[in-house]
Amino acid sequence: MFGGLGGTEFLVIILIAIFLWGPDKLPKALASLRRFISKARTMASNAAADLSREIGTDIRPEDLNPKTFVRKHILTEEDQEMLTSPLKSTMRDLQDSTKPMQESLTETTREVESTRRSVNRGSLTRKANGSNDTGEAAAEPAAERRERAASFDDVT
Repeated sequence: MFGGLGGTEFLVIILIAIFLWGPDKLPKALASLRRFISKARTMASNAAADLSREIGTDIRPEDLNPKTFVRKHILTEEDQEMLTSPLKSTMRDLQDSTKPMQESLTETTREVESTRRSVNRGSLTRKANGSNDTGEAAAEPAAERRERAASFDDVT
């Protein structure tokens, strides 16, 4: 909700503020907090502008990360391209080699979905016709399943 604070944490902070300052002083405290935050932002932007003016380049707060600073101010575009091109080519090769597997999985998923739909339609049709899954017709597939299970046990 607010910078990683959830609803309950925000509610707890509000309740603590009400207990500390009371309902009559709370609006003044919030106004002074707002002014402080505004002044801090103004000071930070002025410091960044001064630093940019002194160095001669445009500096943003994310540029102060050492990795970003080195990448932006020390490496040339050719150096960056030289460092990233092997990774890009490896990524392309990986995507090309996994494309047939992805297509196969997609096709298998479609087949499973169509089979599931046809099985569901068949069971709905049997229920609509009033047939029951008990009796000899249901016993045969169960017997076949037991025979297959027994044959698997023999193999292991």
